[in-house]
Amino acid sequence: MRQRDPFGTALASLRTAIEDGLAPGQHLSVADIAASLNLSTSPVREALSRLCGEGLIEDRRGLGYFTRATPLEDVLGLLDLEAAHIRLAARGAGHPSPAEASDGAVDAWIGELIEVCENQPLLESLARVRRRLAPLRSLTASTEAPAGPHEGDSIDAYYARWRITAGTIASRARRIDPDQSKYTRNIV
Repeated sequence: MRQRDPFGTALASLRTAIEDGLAPGQHLSVADIAASLNLSTSPVREALSRLCGEGLIEDRRGLGYFTRATPLEDVLGLLDLEAAHIRLAARGAGHPSPAEASDGAVDAWIGELIEVCENQPLLESLARVRRRLAPLRSLTASTEAPAGPHEGDSIDAYYARWRITAGTIASRARRIDPDQSKYTRNIV
Protein backbone atom coordinates (compact mmCIF):
# COMPACT_ATOMS: atom_id res chain seq x y z
CA MET A 1 0.00 0.00 0.00
CA ARG A 2 1.36 3.39 -0.98
CA GLN A 3 1.74 6.09 1.67
CA ARG A 4 -0.33 9.22 1.18
CA ASP A 5 2.28 11.71 2.41
CA PRO A 6 5.83 10.37 2.07
CA PHE A 7 7.34 13.83 2.64
CA GLY A 8 5.35 14.25 5.88
CA THR A 9 6.37 10.77 7.02
CA ALA A 10 10.05 11.47 6.37
CA LEU A 11 9.89 14.91 7.98
CA ALA A 12 8.10 13.67 11.11
CA SER A 13 10.45 10.71 11.50
CA LEU A 14 13.56 12.86 11.10
CA ARG A 15 12.26 15.49 13.53
CA THR A 16 11.59 12.80 16.13
CA ALA A 17 15.06 11.31 15.67
CA ILE A 18 16.69 14.73 16.04
CA GLU A 19 14.62 15.54 19.15
CA ASP A 20 15.51 12.15 20.63
CA GLY A 21 19.16 13.12 20.48
CA LEU A 22 21.09 12.04 17.41
CA ALA A 23 24.76 12.73 18.13
CA PRO A 24 26.13 16.05 16.84
CA GLY A 25 27.96 15.67 13.53
CA GLN A 26 26.33 12.31 12.74
CA HIS A 27 26.02 11.52 9.02
CA LEU A 28 22.43 11.17 7.78
CA SER A 29 22.44 8.76 4.84
CA VAL A 30 19.57 9.51 2.46
CA ALA A 31 19.54 5.95 1.12
CA ASP A 32 19.52 4.33 4.57
CA ILE A 33 16.81 6.64 5.90
CA ALA A 34 14.67 6.02 2.80
CA ALA A 35 15.12 2.26 3.15
CA SER A 36 14.26 2.27 6.86
CA LEU A 37 11.08 4.27 6.17
CA ASN A 38 10.21 2.27 3.04
CA LEU A 39 10.23 5.45 0.92
CA SER A 40 12.01 6.63 -2.18
CA THR A 41 14.94 9.00 -1.68
CA SER A 42 13.09 12.06 -3.08
CA PRO A 43 10.83 12.75 -0.06
CA VAL A 44 13.75 12.06 2.28
CA ARG A 45 15.92 14.59 0.42
CA GLU A 46 13.07 17.12 0.57
CA ALA A 47 12.64 16.55 4.32
CA LEU A 48 16.39 16.87 4.91
CA SER A 49 16.43 20.06 2.85
CA ARG A 50 13.54 21.50 4.92
CA LEU A 51 15.32 20.63 8.19
CA CYS A 52 18.50 22.16 6.82
CA GLY A 53 16.59 25.37 6.07
CA GLU A 54 15.30 25.36 9.66
CA GLY A 55 18.88 25.06 10.95
CA LEU A 56 18.35 21.66 12.56
CA ILE A 57 20.83 19.84 10.32
CA GLU A 58 23.72 20.84 8.06
CA ASP A 59 24.25 20.21 4.34
CA ARG A 60 27.97 19.79 3.86
CA ARG A 61 28.34 20.08 0.10
CA GLY A 62 29.92 16.99 -1.35
CA LEU A 63 29.69 15.09 1.96
CA GLY A 64 25.93 14.90 2.58
CA TYR A 65 23.66 15.81 5.46
CA PHE A 66 24.81 15.80 9.08
CA THR A 67 23.22 16.57 12.41
CA ARG A 68 24.09 20.10 13.43
CA ALA A 69 27.18 20.76 15.45
CA THR A 70 26.36 22.51 18.68
CA PRO A 71 27.91 25.94 19.28
CA LEU A 72 29.20 26.85 22.74
CA GLU A 73 26.28 29.21 23.32
CA ASP A 74 23.80 26.37 22.75
CA VAL A 75 25.63 24.04 25.13
CA LEU A 76 25.71 26.74 27.82
CA GLY A 77 22.06 27.58 27.20
CA LEU A 78 21.02 23.94 27.54
CA LEU A 79 23.00 23.58 30.77
CA ASP A 80 21.41 26.74 32.19
CA LEU A 81 17.95 25.58 31.12
CA GLU A 82 18.46 22.17 32.71
CA ALA A 83 19.68 23.82 35.94
CA ALA A 84 16.61 26.08 36.00
CA HIS A 85 14.30 23.09 35.45
CA ILE A 86 16.04 21.14 38.21
CA ARG A 87 15.82 24.00 40.70
CA LEU A 88 12.15 24.66 39.90
CA ALA A 89 11.26 20.97 40.23
CA ALA A 90 13.18 20.68 43.53
CA ARG A 91 11.49 23.78 44.93
CA GLY A 92 8.04 22.55 43.87
CA ALA A 93 8.59 19.06 45.29
CA GLY A 94 10.34 20.28 48.46
CA HIS A 95 13.29 18.05 47.57
CA PRO A 96 16.54 19.09 49.34
CA SER A 97 19.77 19.48 47.35
CA PRO A 98 22.16 16.52 47.23
CA ALA A 99 24.86 16.35 49.90
CA GLU A 100 27.59 15.66 47.34
CA ALA A 101 28.47 17.53 44.15
CA SER A 102 29.87 14.53 42.25
CA ASP A 103 28.31 13.66 38.89
CA GLY A 104 27.05 10.32 40.19
CA ALA A 105 25.44 11.83 43.30
CA VAL A 106 23.77 14.67 41.38
CA ASP A 107 22.56 12.35 38.61
CA ALA A 108 21.07 9.98 41.21
CA TRP A 109 19.47 12.96 42.95
CA ILE A 110 17.97 14.16 39.65
CA GLY A 111 16.51 10.66 39.14
CA GLU A 112 14.93 10.84 42.62
CA LEU A 113 13.64 14.34 41.88
CA ILE A 114 11.98 13.17 38.68
CA GLU A 115 10.22 10.43 40.67
CA VAL A 116 8.74 12.85 43.25
CA CYS A 117 7.97 15.87 41.05
CA GLU A 118 4.30 16.14 40.14
CA ASN A 119 4.58 18.97 37.60
CA GLN A 120 4.14 16.99 34.36
CA PRO A 121 4.81 19.86 31.88
CA LEU A 122 8.01 20.71 33.76
CA LEU A 123 9.11 17.07 33.68
CA GLU A 124 8.39 16.81 29.95
CA SER A 125 10.42 19.94 29.26
CA LEU A 126 13.24 18.68 31.47
CA ALA A 127 13.22 15.35 29.61
CA ARG A 128 13.60 17.17 26.25
CA VAL A 129 16.51 19.23 27.56
CA ARG A 130 18.22 16.16 29.04
CA ARG A 131 17.75 14.26 25.73
CA ARG A 132 19.50 17.11 23.89
CA LEU A 133 22.32 17.20 26.44
CA ALA A 134 22.89 13.43 26.62
CA PRO A 135 24.84 13.06 23.34
CA LEU A 136 26.81 16.22 24.14
CA ARG A 137 27.79 14.98 27.59
CA SER A 138 29.00 11.73 26.05
CA LEU A 139 31.61 13.69 24.06
CA THR A 140 33.73 14.29 27.15
CA ALA A 141 34.79 12.53 30.28
CA SER A 142 32.77 13.18 33.40
CA THR A 143 33.37 16.31 35.41
CA GLU A 144 33.89 14.45 38.66
CA ALA A 145 34.37 16.42 41.82
CA PRO A 146 35.86 14.95 44.95
CA ALA A 147 33.31 12.83 46.80
CA GLY A 148 32.08 13.98 50.17
CA PRO A 149 30.24 17.02 51.47
CA HIS A 150 30.62 20.17 49.43
CA GLU A 151 30.95 23.72 50.67
CA GLY A 152 28.08 25.78 49.28
CA ASP A 153 25.43 24.55 46.86
CA SER A 154 26.20 21.17 45.27
CA ILE A 155 23.96 21.93 42.28
CA ASP A 156 25.89 25.15 41.61
CA ALA A 157 29.17 23.22 41.80
CA TYR A 158 27.87 20.52 39.45
CA TYR A 159 26.74 22.99 36.76
CA ALA A 160 29.86 25.15 37.21
CA ARG A 161 31.98 22.11 36.29
CA TRP A 162 29.80 21.36 33.24
CA ARG A 163 29.97 25.03 32.15
CA ILE A 164 33.77 24.84 32.28
CA THR A 165 33.63 21.67 30.16
CA ALA A 166 31.17 23.23 27.66
CA GLY A 167 33.97 24.64 25.49
CA THR A 168 35.48 21.18 25.06
CA ILE A 169 32.07 19.71 24.28
CA ALA A 170 31.32 22.36 21.64
CA SER A 171 34.71 21.96 19.96
CA ARG A 172 34.35 18.16 19.84
CA ALA A 173 30.83 18.46 18.41
CA ARG A 174 32.08 20.92 15.77
CA ARG A 175 35.09 18.89 14.67
CA ILE A 176 34.70 16.40 11.87
CA ASP A 177 36.48 13.40 13.34
CA PRO A 178 37.32 10.92 10.58
CA ASP A 179 36.68 8.01 12.95
CA GLN A 180 33.20 9.28 13.79
CA SER A 181 32.17 10.26 10.27
CA LYS A 182 32.64 6.83 8.69
CA TYR A 183 29.60 5.45 6.98
CA THR A 184 27.23 3.89 9.48
CA ARG A 185 23.73 2.63 8.93
CA ASN A 186 21.24 5.19 10.19
CA ILE A 187 17.88 3.85 11.23
CA VAL A 188 15.42 6.67 11.80
